[in-house]
Amino acid sequence: MRIIAGQAKGRVLKVPRDVSRPTTDRVRESVFGILAPVLSDAKVLDLFAGSGSLGLESLSRGARECVFVERDRGACRVIEENLRKTGLSGGQVRAMEVSRFFRGRGGHFDLIFADPPYTDGLSDPAAELMRVDDWSEWLADGGYLILEQENAGKVISLGGLTIAQSREYGRSRMTFYQKEGEV
Repeated sequence: MRIIAGQAKGRVLKVPRDVSRPTTDRVRESVFGILAPVLSDAKVLDLFAGSGSLGLESLSRGARECVFVERDRGACRVIEENLRKTGLSGGQVRAMEVSRFFRGRGGHFDLIFADPPYTDGLSDPAAELMRVDDWSEWLADGGYLILEQENAGKVISLGGLTIAQSREYGRSRMTFYQKEGEV
């Protein structure tokens, strides 16, 4: 896996074993094509970060900062290594559960990427996002939440957010939610 465009274009990223299902280059290229107008100087949150590929791509394309939230400490070390290898600044890695992160103060992010593990039939990690009471504490006006989930699941409604678009890529679906407000 590599950075597709921007300052760190072509840099190869390390991927943690057994913890990550990285978003493919094709999907990232499409997603970032859609988000290009809002990336410059954006404040980004990468939830269930894995290798950090979505946040790193954001930083490479001009985002001001990115907070990476990942519970697996080995994956957090990989994200930190990827930040060093790419030479990108503005990244902060938080080793914690996403649900614990959401118990903290909001952050008014311009973009939030959420790529939770696909459901295993016993649990649905994307459901943590449904329990966020007030997205206005987390998203700036006009901000986007981009949720990657298994294509077989239904599109989730999230309180206070409008579904701007949903696209399917093989086994994955990317849903773009937007917080109403001035864009």
